[in-house]
Amino acid sequence: MVNSTLLIVGVLLIIQLSLLIYLYTEKKSIIKRNDEANSLFQQLFPKYLPFLTGDSDIEPCFPQKSKLKQVVLERILTGFAHVVTDPVGNQRIKEVAECQLLDCYRKTLKTGNWSERLNALYLIEEFMMDALREDIKEHLNSVEMMDEEYRQTLRTLASFEEESLLDYILSHPHMSQRLIKEIMRRLPVNILIDLMRLIKEKGEETPEAVKYAFIDYCGEAGYYELLPFIESMLGDTSKETRIKALKSLYHYQYCTSPELIIPFFTSVHWEERLYAAKLAGEMNLTEFSNYLMLLAGDRVWWVRFQACEAIKQLSDGKILLTYLTERHEDVYAQDMAKQSLTMRVGGHV
Repeated sequence: MVNSTLLIVGVLLIIQLSLLIYLYTEKKSIIKRNDEANSLFQQLFPKYLPFLTGDSDIEPCFPQKSKLKQVVLERILTGFAHVVTDPVGNQRIKEVAECQLLDCYRKTLKTGNWSERLNALYLIEEFMMDALREDIKEHLNSVEMMDEEYRQTLRTLASFEEESLLDYILSHPHMSQRLIKEIMRRLPVNILIDLMRLIKEKGEETPEAVKYAFIDYCGEAGYYELLPFIESMLGDTSKETRIKALKSLYHYQYCTSPELIIPFFTSVHWEERLYAAKLAGEMNLTEFSNYLMLLAGDRVWWVRFQACEAIKQLSDGKILLTYLTERHEDVYAQDMAKQSLTMRVGGHV
């Protein structure tokens, strides 16, 4: 019995010792590789800059070790990409990446593990390697989980201005608004105009997430080519759509026909009354001051607050607020007007 116990203890000690030796050896190997990569980066980065900026046509030589070459070149290109601002520099980054790293990333997308594939997708987008466009489209069809790899695959294709994404997002109703907006931020306005046309054609069949994300993003981006579409959404039967359209116009800080917002001052929905007030203040629509003075006595506190804030933004706002404090029949409106007079402009709901 004692011998068996000693044998088990001895085996466990040997296993622990072997594990420690392995971890120590692996750590030393990682440190050695990192030191080698750091040393090579320090040597090549100053030499590579003239080539990337176009001041030299001679590309510095890399070692034969493909993995070391990939690591160092990625660091050089990433570092340069973070500081370059001109199209010539971005084009040179793209050319170098597609010449030196294309095969590595193509192989990684097919056989790499999850983290390697994800890292490759990030760098493919950063270096704008659209020579891998078809590989990325094929990869999208093979991704099984809607995780970060899936999202980054879509972002990368959007950065390549891939028009087939329009049909993709319209045929995948379970995509989140956040992801759809990330895709839209990478698309040029001409493709967004195409998306607008598709949304119009599909009508009620358009997934809500796509329609809402599009309305939101139009306001964020401020593309005036898309403004008529946003204004048309003010007449939509869906309250949520109308509210989003009002929010979008607020971000635009403009409306081609201000009379379009008049019905919202007396809407049964307090959110619509609130955004009508915000929009009137942001656009300095003095012709709607009477509506705002009525809303100063609204039954909803947020609407009263925003109405008084909007009045304060008008050219004669302080005069109107002073009048409200003295003459308005609603005591709550008087109190809100007094509060607004003592607050800075720009209170947010």
